[in-house]
Amino acid sequence: MEAYAGVEACLSSIERDERYRSAATIAAHAMLASRMGHHDAAEAWFNLAIERAADVESKATLVYRAALAQVRRGRTDMIARLEQYADCVCTLSAALNATLATAYVIADRPADAIRRAYRARDTLAGSDRSAQRSRTLYQIAYVALRTGELNEAKTFAREAVESARRDGDYDTAARGYSLLYELAYIVDCDPRRALRYLRMIDVCAERSGDTHVRAWATMGAFYIAIEAGDMKEALAYERALSAIDIVQSAEETSEALVPAQALRWAWGGDFHRAYSLVAESGESQISPDRRARRFAEAALYAAAGGMTAAARAAIESADWTFSNNTFKTKGYITARAFLALAVALVLGVEAARPRIAQLVALRGDAPPAIGAFIDATRAVVANWSGDRNHEELLAAFAGLREQYLGGLSMLLEALPVPQA
Repeated sequence: MEAYAGVEACLSSIERDERYRSAATIAAHAMLASRMGHHDAAEAWFNLAIERAADVESKATLVYRAALAQVRRGRTDMIARLEQYADCVCTLSAALNATLATAYVIADRPADAIRRAYRARDTLAGSDRSAQRSRTLYQIAYVALRTGELNEAKTFAREAVESARRDGDYDTAARGYSLLYELAYIVDCDPRRALRYLRMIDVCAERSGDTHVRAWATMGAFYIAIEAGDMKEALAYERALSAIDIVQSAEETSEALVPAQALRWAWGGDFHRAYSLVAESGESQISPDRRARRFAEAALYAAAGGMTAAARAAIESADWTFSNNTFKTKGYITARAFLALAVALVLGVEAARPRIAQLVALRGDAPPAIGAFIDATRAVVANWSGDRNHEELLAAFAGLREQYLGGLSMLLEALPVPQA
């Protein structure tokens, strides 16, 4: 009812301008249908409104609104229309170019995405503050992150958050924080900082009334708590998630809940159950580094559970992923550590030595959290080879806990000693 009341107010103001009455009325129907999730109807209304709009500025505005609705759902249908209007000199030039750049990312056209994001950035820099500024900054940051321009991604994500919070746009603020979370956790591998961003996402999503985003943030926090071995915190997030009345998609569940539950089972030595949770989701991960990590997790759980054939298959899948992709984040190093442990369990410590040497070579450039995991992995494999390095092991496990990775320490301690 509230949505309809808003549209009625919009329609009453439109009546005063006969020149735009038809297109604007239709556009109001389109925006209402989009807000209510009737996407096919919204698309039809938007197309009709664009056709009847009186001038280029009005058409560009409607193209922008329609494209936003489609890009949010991973659609690229509006690329041709965005291209038609993105070069127009109008008040929405920066917003149109940023939205087009986002659509190019979804369509796997990174070079085009970067070019349009630069144009949006340059246009925005010389423009007055507008209602679309926060979202445009967010889109530029999103494109930068997805195309490997990590410093620009951080800069524009922070600007998007500041602008959005200043304007009370908590939806866009949450989206900006989500990019900062991804940069902190997946790129910089800093779980404590990532958790702070997840908490800010939750605050913004609560203020905007977006239960879907709140659930996503809570699942991410749950996984970080499990990885840290902090069961008290994890159970609190689990209770919070159960209180949010929303059904998550299989993809979102696979990203957070499944690997967290697998790690929890592995602590107790139930590697069969841990493997069964992650075994089928490797190919469905959204990026090569996440696919490598999931394959490596499956390999380690299978190897620890004595499932040799399954472990070998997962090792092969992980190795193929490594050899056929160029990784932009440091997270893939963790996957290599899991894989080294799996190889040691299945093929023997000698077979794992080249992989351990590769990890040690990466140690200097690794963030502190990943460096701690490399140290612990090397110490565990050395212990398996017969070294009496108990003090080194204890120090390595303590190093993991200091980096908020106590859950990975618990995993390493639960692994069986490979047979000679």
